[in-house]
Amino acid sequence: MRLRAPALIAAALALDLAPATAAPQDDDFLEAKEVVVTAPSVDGTVRTTPHGVSVITAADIERSTASSVGDLLGREANLNLQSYFGSDKRATVDIRGMGATASSNVLVLVDGERLNEVDLSGADLSVIPLSRIERIEIVRGGGAVRYGNGAVGGVINIITKRARTGPGTLDILARGGSHQTGDVRLNAGKSIGSWAGNVTASAFDTNGYRQNSFVTARDVAAELRWLPERDTGLIDAYLRAAYHHDDSGLPGPVSASAFAGSESQRRASSFPNDNSSTTDQRVTAGGTIDLGNAGRFVLQTTFRDRENPYFIGYNPAIPPDQQRSVIESKRVDVNARYSVGTTVFGLPQTFEVGMDAQRADYGRSENGENVAGSSTRRTGRLNNYGAWAGTTLSATRSLAINAGLRGDWWDMREESQNYTSGDCQTITTIVLVDVDPGPGVVLVPTPVLQQVGCTDAYRTVSTRNNTARNRGAELGATWQAAPGLTLFGGVTRNFRNPNVDELLLASADLRAQTGTTVETGLRASLADTLEASVTLFHMRIENEILFGRDPTTGLAVNRNADSPTRRTGAELELRWRAHSTFAVRGSLGLTNARFESTDTHIPLVPAVTAGTELLWTPREWLRTSFTARYVGSRYDGNDPNNNLYPKLPSYVVCDLALRIPQGRWLWSAVAANLFNEVYSTVGYSATYYPMPGRSFYLEARYRF
Repeated sequence: MRLRAPALIAAALALDLAPATAAPQDDDFLEAKEVVVTAPSVDGTVRTTPHGVSVITAADIERSTASSVGDLLGREANLNLQSYFGSDKRATVDIRGMGATASSNVLVLVDGERLNEVDLSGADLSVIPLSRIERIEIVRGGGAVRYGNGAVGGVINIITKRARTGPGTLDILARGGSHQTGDVRLNAGKSIGSWAGNVTASAFDTNGYRQNSFVTARDVAAELRWLPERDTGLIDAYLRAAYHHDDSGLPGPVSASAFAGSESQRRASSFPNDNSSTTDQRVTAGGTIDLGNAGRFVLQTTFRDRENPYFIGYNPAIPPDQQRSVIESKRVDVNARYSVGTTVFGLPQTFEVGMDAQRADYGRSENGENVAGSSTRRTGRLNNYGAWAGTTLSATRSLAINAGLRGDWWDMREESQNYTSGDCQTITTIVLVDVDPGPGVVLVPTPVLQQVGCTDAYRTVSTRNNTARNRGAELGATWQAAPGLTLFGGVTRNFRNPNVDELLLASADLRAQTGTTVETGLRASLADTLEASVTLFHMRIENEILFGRDPTTGLAVNRNADSPTRRTGAELELRWRAHSTFAVRGSLGLTNARFESTDTHIPLVPAVTAGTELLWTPREWLRTSFTARYVGSRYDGNDPNNNLYPKLPSYVVCDLALRIPQGRWLWSAVAANLFNEVYSTVGYSATYYPMPGRSFYLEARYRF
């Protein structure tokens, strides 16, 4: 069943909104959008941030029908979910039309630390269960000064729940439903004096919509935090640890005919034996020191260890140890920031400086371990250092200016090895050879060359060193033209370095890409029931890193685009409490993404995305939410010239949730993809990855 977005929204608005008795409204529905901590802002709110910004709070998550981080993010303006199998595993969220390279051009942070890996895998959203999230800040087009490499389309900063002093807390959620899905999440917190701790744990299991699309995930995270008296100067010191393990199937794509065929054809697996697992461990330590009028100092360091064994193209006739491939990475990140605030003529002024460092060791072994003529190893070492400075100045009580500069130093060394025989010695052996063609025997001593002493070992095939010196810059302003109206504008210079996977298969002259984003917009609060924002943007990138055919060698490699790329578009967001029992949240994203030289569209970028969320509370004991997400058609991921393959069709996906609160309990029933839409978020060479059809889930949540 295919429904167009305008008709769908109009139908939803036709619901009977007049309840028999009034129900309480969510007091944070509008105010929740105001607080922003990480984006530069003179007063710490969205209102004075010169970028298109969205905030998703824990209350928004509770009201939402989303069951995963990717699903939740994909409902925001100009955020497009790219999912292969319908879960957070191997899912990417694109911001402002980055297309197939979104995993490297959209920076995902967890409490300010990079979740993106140094290879093409990007950020693994599955390591952050929804139950751990306090809020999510989305800064479109910004972040190049504070975070550096990869903050091109924007930054998604996921902020987890922190340990706090006060009464103990307990939050348990159990969920089950279609495709034999089970999900249990627990959050608990306790404090003793100035010490506070919390722990979160979750277990997720599903067979998945398709054959061999199973996911089994286990997560545990804990934090111990010291919150001494403020007169010591130390605000807090903390130690956090997180562990994630998952196993998942890799069913592969289906053909165009199977995608257009029956449900059983779409649910079939092209690779029924391919699978993967991931173990991800993170330890973070940090703290904040308040020096009073002398400023504030923040330090944080994180160690991350990740291992990802997998089988692709598995052949049951070959021993598994000869087919197993493994990706391993170890990383250390250090971030330090110093800020000081003052007032000039009664107006607040803020100055910040910061530095960050990242060191990562990466290894990929393929086709088993120590299989002569087959096994390969690829290793890389990354060193990245950055320093930045920024200021937020109040020129008047209504005009604020944001400015920042960044210097970034990047060095990557990588090596490819094959497991082969070598180091042989050649010796000459004398053998007797019969040279008489007749019945007689005539033996003649003949020298024969032989190789002996050969050893099987990994031998270097190629090495490569890449260095880059990049600059980031931001300049923006916000003007409160009226009490409920703020205008903003800004320009950002961003950059991205090649990752280790791109360097391993790259043109000889592959280099960093650079870009500039210009944006302007307004935020308005109309009365006490309506908030809206509009942002217009233009992004131009030079030397964009893409996978394509090298005109010199004719080989398909990672290379810089022949000409600049441009992306122009707009975002509209709205929150409206139409009635004490009814609220609407809507978004619209427009993006025109093209290659300048050919004027063709960048693949996998929809021109239009739109979403709506309707919240209706007809009784105190009943809450309902209905969401609809529209994504326009996109060109095939392997069709930069827009003439090789059919476009991926547009789609509308609708979800419905009914929730019944009873004291400390919250009971929920969720119908996902209510109208059983057939769709694929990505496609390459006319093959597709079908997303789950209509699914049903029941939830029970207890909070104390």
